[in-house]
Amino acid sequence: MPARGDHQQRRQQVARIAADLVAAGGLAAATHRRIAEAAGCSTTVVSHYFTDKRDLVTATYREVGDRVATRVEAARTSEDRLVAILEALLPLDEDRTRDWRLLFTFLGLAATDTELTAEQRDRAAAARVQIETALTSDKQAGCLPADTDVAAAAGFLLSLVLGMGMQALFDPAEWPLERMRAVIADAVAQIRGGPSQASPG
Repeated sequence: MPARGDHQQRRQQVARIAADLVAAGGLAAATHRRIAEAAGCSTTVVSHYFTDKRDLVTATYREVGDRVATRVEAARTSEDRLVAILEALLPLDEDRTRDWRLLFTFLGLAATDTELTAEQRDRAAAARVQIETALTSDKQAGCLPADTDVAAAAGFLLSLVLGMGMQALFDPAEWPLERMRAVIADAVAQIRGGPSQASPG
């Protein structure tokens, strides 16, 4: 019987393989047979780690969410923490674009699954807290106007990132990374009370 740590590690490995299949071919591609082939194991092994398709989908959803959370956490050490956190949430490279595709695949399920709905809500709330913390730090450092409503600004920035990320996912030619970064820079400059930057259209 494998140790619990080994079991959890192997489960995460299989979830990552399933995520790759979903990113390439949608949820229908993540069959036990195809996962087993990609993992180099039997379907019995896959079934050992995941009781059913919903269990597999949930684990894959969490795997993607954890990667996003890790990027946001790493951004906290950047010189401009606020901008870095916002950019960490955007599809600015191949890995982040892949994760956006996966998250959108799962959002349809989350809309009708109470457990996934709660998890998505909690993850969005956690991202908003990170943004709000960065804004609070800016305010304490005198980088924001004294009357800035930090909670409202954090909500606005998160909504901006989510909406822009969605547009970039479906129309990447219209939303290259340079434009997304320019929009973020413009929004942050306005919140900080500085001169607005022209965003390329």
